[in-house]
Amino acid sequence: MTEARDHVDYVQRRAELPMGMHNRDEIKNYFAWQAELFAGHAHGTIIDHGAGTGGLSSALLAAHLGNVVAVEPDPQLVEVLHAKFDSVAEASVSPGTLDDYLAAHGPASVDTIVSSNVIEHIADDVACLQAMFELLRPGGAVGLYIPARPELFGSLDRAVGHHRRYTKPEITEKLQRAGFRIESVQYRNLVSVIPWLITGRLMKLDKLGDGSLKIFDKIVFPVSRWIEDRLPPSYGLNLVAIAVKP
Repeated sequence: MTEARDHVDYVQRRAELPMGMHNRDEIKNYFAWQAELFAGHAHGTIIDHGAGTGGLSSALLAAHLGNVVAVEPDPQLVEVLHAKFDSVAEASVSPGTLDDYLAAHGPASVDTIVSSNVIEHIADDVACLQAMFELLRPGGAVGLYIPARPELFGSLDRAVGHHRRYTKPEITEKLQRAGFRIESVQYRNLVSVIPWLITGRLMKLDKLGDGSLKIFDKIVFPVSRWIEDRLPPSYGLNLVAIAVKP
């Protein structure tokens, strides 16, 4: 498998993220919504793949879905995760990659894997999905939240180390190649398409400000979520994919 090598690139690039993207813990509504997206399939031992500073892990714990393992290769972020979760009985921190976790705990050792904005950083994303498949017990599920639509790829993607933005057919084919049965693949976050296109393709900027993220989480996102929960969009900045190991 190649995830360990690919994650070197992922860690190096994430160290260069624009300042606005470091404060992801402040977008709590966003992570709470992601936890809800995965809730129908999340149970038992849940890996938060590429946990970062633990925003999604915290939301999963708050939803009482199971025991959360924050898997993270960046040593500095591992320290943050330890400070946040070492006193939480239902949480643990696993430094390294999925390959490292697999070597330590063996195949079929977890029930759920959630991966939010991670696999697009990994050159061999299919090998990463295959590692997820091997780690899951039969009937276990993977939930992915990933950037969508290659035509939206621009300076913001390059700045945060994206190798790609996905289409529905692409992520479907890659999950199936790894052995998964597809449950659903849906577009979300239509409201962010135009700002992302303007910022990353037209203006060619390489960062979003802290204020933009806070406004998005507190004002824009709740309204957008309410609409999209009732009228799922046929296009969006992101894709949500749920797949199961038979």
